[in-house]
Amino acid sequence: MQSILIILAQLSGVYLRYLPFSREMSADEKSLLAKRFLLWLAADFAITVFVLSDGLTFRAFKFLMLTCWIPYVVISMTVIRNKAAQHFFVFGMQGLWCFFLHSAAGGVVALLYGQMTEEFVSTQLTIYLVLFAALLKVERHFFTNLLPSARLFDNPSLRWCISLFPVAIFVGTVIPMVEVTFLPTWRERLSRVIVPIFFFVMYRSLSSATRRLEELQANEQKNFVLLRQMESLSEQNKLMQASRRETEAMQRRLADNYAALEKFLVDGKRREAMEFIGRQTKLLDSSAVKVFCRSPLINAAVSLYSRRARELDIKFSCKIDLPAKLSTDESDLAVLLSNLLENAITASKKNPAEREVTLIMRNVGEQYVLEVTNRFDLPIKVGANGLPYTTEIGHGLGM
Repeated sequence: MQSILIILAQLSGVYLRYLPFSREMSADEKSLLAKRFLLWLAADFAITVFVLSDGLTFRAFKFLMLTCWIPYVVISMTVIRNKAAQHFFVFGMQGLWCFFLHSAAGGVVALLYGQMTEEFVSTQLTIYLVLFAALLKVERHFFTNLLPSARLFDNPSLRWCISLFPVAIFVGTVIPMVEVTFLPTWRERLSRVIVPIFFFVMYRSLSSATRRLEELQANEQKNFVLLRQMESLSEQNKLMQASRRETEAMQRRLADNYAALEKFLVDGKRREAMEFIGRQTKLLDSSAVKVFCRSPLINAAVSLYSRRARELDIKFSCKIDLPAKLSTDESDLAVLLSNLLENAITASKKNPAEREVTLIMRNVGEQYVLEVTNRFDLPIKVGANGLPYTTEIGHGLGM
């Protein structure tokens, strides 16, 4: 019975450690993880029975609880790969939570029996499992949403600081009680409970602040797209008004043009008549509103930056072949395109001569080809990866 209680206590921590990765895992990864966990569980049970063959002592209990979790973490890292920092972070948070529940269970035992000795270890484990089950709904919600923003783990300067922080707190709270059989005072018992609670409250505050910041950035991106739409609509409106004025002027001249054309034909001046028709055709072309593609947001972005390029005397050419209905998010693609064109035009403004920006966009099935190029004859900075970079603040639109 004691062996089963210890195994269940270990599995509670394994379950919490699995939750943060469960959403992103494929069915094959979940199946492989379950098989490897079951193999180690059989070995873990055999080791537990052997260690407890002489009875359940504090030393045996702490040895099993502090060492038999290691293979579960290693197995998780071999199945869920390229997330070493996240694994350490989850381990630290899971360790702190389980430590908190064990401390709370020990406090209940001390409250009921006035002391915490080896004969009450099974009782403590039972209370721990009851507390774990009672708080299961809270635990599922908290640990499923445990991992902070992926951007923090993508940042090399923050990745290990964030991941090792809860591990350091956990190790710092566990080491002092490894050789202690029981806590003699309530002050020491309360300190073991308060430290994890304080850390979880602090983490939740930081996590909420990070999520609010991400929501703010997402709203700013949406506002940027809407602003570009409004600018494009304003530009389109101006073009249409100019086209309407030119059309009205042409209509007023229409009678004169017909009269002039009739005179050319009556006088047998066929060549002059053809040249006259060509001039009128060019006037019609110049009054037309140019449409780059059938996607409103993409057309808005291209229209805006093509006009900016003309105002800055930058040659702008584009080849766009997109379907009316895109297979990706139109807003994200428009923001990406705007960022590239913004960078290209910003760089072209600094070029001493031959300013030129070209754009190619094509769609083939589910794949897109997007190419933005600009000429730049000045020296550029090249990073260790061979790609150019800039340290200029405010470059681009912020992605």
